Amino acid sequence: MKPFSLSSRTTAFILLGSLLLNVFLLAWLGVGAFKHQHRRPWLSMESFEERLTSRLPERDASTFRNALDAQRPELVSRIEAVRASRDEIRRTLQAEPFDREVLEAALTRSDRAMTALQATLHSVISTAAPELSGEGRRRLLEKRER
Repeated sequence: MKPFSLSSRTTAFILLGSLLLNVFLLAWLGVGAFKHQHRRPWLSMESFEERLTSRLPERDASTFRNALDAQRPELVSRIEAVRASRDEIRRTLQAEPFDREVLEAALTRSDRAMTALQATLHSVISTAAPELSGEGRRRLLEKRER
């Protein structure tokens, strides 16, 4: 039986294809890791500001940032309260022995913290809305494309 062999040209194409595929995969993984590393947590002042102003015309974005800045200390405080309440829920779920009543109380506190954060965000929106253009008001809360 004759051994199987490839021509040198075929071998070169296979090696080149393999090299290109490896370079592509490494670049794809590198870009994915870079994007993931630089992504802000969704529950942060910067993320709220970016999500709410990114779709606005520049003049409206500036107006909205001013309204955010006016309530920034309260928003930061509310965000920290939500984070703390979620940490409390995690600790409660991991505690031994498990206590359902403690978990329910932690969930209730978390709901209150999130409601307070939403109320503050609503206040920012209602403060800024009269100053925004019609286009800005329309685009403020529309769903963003991913």
